[in-house]
Amino acid sequence: MHEGKQALKSKLTKAVSKFDRVDLANLPTPLQKLENLSSHLGGPTIYMKRDDLTGGLTFGGNKTRMMEFRMPPAVSQGADIIVTGFAVQSNHARQIAVAARKLGMDVLIVSRGDHVENMPEIQGNLFIDLLANARVKILDIGPKEQSAAIEREVERLKSEGRNPYETGYSDEHLSAISYANCYLELEEQFEEKEISPDYLYVASGGATQAGLVLANKYIQSSMEVRGINMVDWVEDIPARISGIANEAAEELGLDFHVDKSDVVNYGDYLGKGYAKPTEKCIDAIRTTAGTEGILLDPVYSGKGMSGLIDHVENGPLKPDDEVVYLHTGGVPELFCETELFNLEDQIELGG
Repeated sequence: MHEGKQALKSKLTKAVSKFDRVDLANLPTPLQKLENLSSHLGGPTIYMKRDDLTGGLTFGGNKTRMMEFRMPPAVSQGADIIVTGFAVQSNHARQIAVAARKLGMDVLIVSRGDHVENMPEIQGNLFIDLLANARVKILDIGPKEQSAAIEREVERLKSEGRNPYETGYSDEHLSAISYANCYLELEEQFEEKEISPDYLYVASGGATQAGLVLANKYIQSSMEVRGINMVDWVEDIPARISGIANEAAEELGLDFHVDKSDVVNYGDYLGKGYAKPTEKCIDAIRTTAGTEGILLDPVYSGKGMSGLIDHVENGPLKPDDEVVYLHTGGVPELFCETELFNLEDQIELGG
């Protein structure tokens, strides 16, 4: 490409604007300078893109932005029930559930969980799912078997005369397009603040980073997008992300390709597995809350921040770098893990 950055941004904006959307999120989300955290770490200068504040749906998060692009086909189809499924405490499922309710549709969540013979604790995201009057079916299956289970539920509902719409991993290209749009939103905020960040960090192993990488490469930005992976069921994360990005680029009508080598993603902060908080994750959550009053979650954003902090303390980040951390939300999950934080010593009891 030989076009200038502004021309490329205009082209990408025009391509994204052709997609149908529903109004669910509070956009644009703020881009805030984290002066206390930056000072605590001794640099670099850190900004946070607050997609935990998409907030048009309960507690917000990155999936709320995605739902604006993923729900129009369900509306066009006249769907009366949304079928989806992730982990029991999924932020994704929670945002789908409340989006469906906002749009007047019922919800069936086919979740995967351990010890399914026992009633799970009704807290965090599951609590919100149920408050939104979602039906939740918990099965002792892995991610690969989950898709088949969801399809069986879709067929069952059709046989009962319902008009179901399935959303989850099958429409990740639309999720990526929503984050290409988020990238354009960030570019406007960079111009307003007169900053040129060197790096954009995000906790992602899929569509969120795919959209950011797509837009970043397409407009030929010098900023590098760095992902911190949280999932343990995908063998080749860069291949997955580049694949989603290319599907999104095709849908956008862009003559453009994202290579696997374009994807920078670190798997060093996963720990023992998905949704299993590490000590560095817990420390990152406490540090961010203790310096900025901002809550992260123990599955995604906390591990992502632990990666950024480790890159500050041990390289490759330098004190004079400018860094953006994209907060993908997930706060309800935090309240399911309070025992990990050992906070009792901060409480004084007395008369």
